[in-house]
Order: sequence, then structure tokens, then C-alpha cells
Amino acid sequence: MSLNSKLRELILNTRVPLILDQFPLEWECFGGSLHDWCERFDQEATDPPEFELMALSDSTTPQWERKRTKTSHLGMQQFLREYGVLEENQTHWAAYQYKRAHEMPASCLKGIDFSCFGFPEHGNDFSLWLGSEQANTPCHYDTFGVNIVVQVHGFKSWLLFPPETPLQSTRIPYEESSVYCLDNFYAPDPDKMQRYEELGRDAYHCTLQAGDVLIVPRHWWHYVEAMSTSLSVNYWVPLKADMDLALDEFLVKHIVESCVKGESQEMKQYLLNPNQLDDISAKPSELFAQFKQAVQNMESGQSNRKLWETDYISQADWQSLLNSINLSVRPLDVMPQEEYKLLLKSNARRFQIPGASHLPPEPTPICSTWELLVSSMCAPRVIAGMKREFFRRLRQSETS
Repeated sequence: MSLNSKLRELILNTRVPLILDQFPLEWECFGGSLHDWCERFDQEATDPPEFELMALSDSTTPQWERKRTKTSHLGMQQFLREYGVLEENQTHWAAYQYKRAHEMPASCLKGIDFSCFGFPEHGNDFSLWLGSEQANTPCHYDTFGVNIVVQVHGFKSWLLFPPETPLQSTRIPYEESSVYCLDNFYAPDPDKMQRYEELGRDAYHCTLQAGDVLIVPRHWWHYVEAMSTSLSVNYWVPLKADMDLALDEFLVKHIVESCVKGESQEMKQYLLNPNQLDDISAKPSELFAQFKQAVQNMESGQSNRKLWETDYISQADWQSLLNSINLSVRPLDVMPQEEYKLLLKSNARRFQIPGASHLPPEPTPICSTWELLVSSMCAPRVIAGMKREFFRRLRQSETS
């Protein structure tokens, strides 16, 4: 079996996060320095990049994307000058992240290829993440795929938890294919430290450096923060099991959209992630047509791209495969409790009591009861129950 095939088998069957230390990648676009890459971007991009800016002192809730401001007045090289190193007087972090291949100059992507991991059919369906120190993504899990993350420049901290960890899931803000949690690992509230410490029984952690690769198994929670100016590339490997979950996402979308139609723009901006604001169905029948097509695709097994099986070899065979690879590939272990507590304690220093910060409180156009109701209706186990009932009735109608 070739090295690429062995890596693919490991990636599709791992039950814990994997680290590939200093993986030998030769992607042409990253052959020079980060400055070279940014200079090339500025020279060849049709439009200036749109960066997100987030106040460092915003700490009472996770740093949701809806709270960030966007600017197109910051070129890549200017970003490096102004945010390459966060000074003590810096008030914001900056990031150009979750950018798809079609949004980038071709020369800034040249040579990116996930066939070295056994997935040649990626079709440029990858994303780039560039951010300054403290740029972060609130804790969440991805509905679809196994995640391959390549660290190109700088350092990035990953705090991960298994799917069964009792984090407080929410679909507000709603983003298709992302299930967020309310736990704020950027700035844990010191008064809630006991709950955070209890989660440490299942916490995994790593700090990626340039050249490292992280494999995030399906549905693992993760909080990600740049420890320095950081650039990474990721690819979600599409799985056959994802076809079933596409139905769950349509149900969630219908529930959330039903709450925003006819409401104020302020309400929409609170309930929906910014990238969803222009993706609201005009009428329920449009969404139903997509749901119906997803049901047909799931039952026929048809998809417009290659889908992979997962979890199809035993743990013993997986371990034998791991031992046969002549590379540094290591499963992550549970984080030592003292290290986890130190991480929490360090991040908790960022927390500011509501009203103590110079920042005005985030407006909340929805009452807490309504927000709890939406989150309850969209909870994964509730959606799974709705789907089971739908298929029970569907089978019954087919046999009657």
C-alpha cells in the first residue's frame, strides 16, 4: 500500500485527533516567506481583501462573527505591518479567514494539493485562514467531514473535545454546517471556572507550528486561536455519512429562517452569521424543494462529488497501519489536568465584568426565552428525532 493510501486509511478511521509533525509538503505558493505571499496577493488580487477586526476586550460572550467589523482598507502587506506583532496598545485582532479558493489570486494557491494525504479529488474545495495573534474561532464542531489542517506559517492553538462532551450547543448565530457552543474559551468567566475545569477530563490540546498537520475527526468540538500571525489551509474530506446529516441542516435552516422572516435587520444580524444573511429562502417551498432533493440523494446514494466511507477498520488494524508509516504521526492524548487549568487561568485574565469595559454591550433584539426556545428546537438530538419521525411516516406512506 502506498504512503498516500496509508495516510488516507488513517485519516478516515482515526477516533482521536492526529498530528503529522513537520509533514514534507512542497506547495509552490508557500515556497517563500509570508511577506512574499502577501506581496503577491496585493499585486494580483482583483479586489482588496476584506479583513475582520475584533476588539480584544470583548470578553463576556464568545467573539461571534456578528460582533466583528469588516474593512477593505487593509492590504495584505499593511496587515503584516500593523498586526504582524500585537503591541501592548493594540485594541483589536485582525483576520482574513475562511476564504475559499475562488476568492484568492491563482498564484497564491499554486501547488496546493491534498493528494499527498490520499485525496486527489479535492477540486480546490479548501479554505485559507490568515490572522493576527488572538484571532480565534469560537468553539464549535463541523457538521460535515473529517478536517485536514495544514499549518503554513506561525503558531496556532487547538483545544479539542470529543463529540459526547457536554458543551452548551447553540445554533445562534446560525451558520450552515457549524454547531457552536456557548462556552467561552477565549475568556472564561472566573465565576464559572468549576464547570470549565470539569470539561478538562476530555480536553485535548496541541499548538501547531509551520509544517505541522492536524486531523480533526468528525464532529469533534474545537476552539482555535492564533498564538502569532498565522496562516493555515484546511480541507474537509466529504463523507458518505454526511448525506444523512444534510437533512438535519435543512430542518435547522427552516426553523431559524422562520424566526427571522419579517423581522428587523437587527434581529437577522443577531440570529444569522454574516455569511448567511444573503442566503435566506424567499419562501418555504424553496427550502422544501432542496430538502426533497436531499432525501432523494440520500436514498439513491448519489452525489456530485466523491464521498468516502469512514470507521471501517478495527482499532487493531488502525494501530498496525500507524506503526507501518515511516513518518511522525501521533494520536493526541488527553491534556494533563494542570496544563488545562493553566490555559483556562491564562485566558480568564481577559474576562471583564459586564460594564467594566469601554465597549458598549452587544444589543440583544431577542429575549432570552425566545433564544432558548430556538436553541432547543435546533438541538441536534431534537432534529434527529424529527428526522426519524419523518422517515417513519415516509415508510408508512410507501407501504400503505
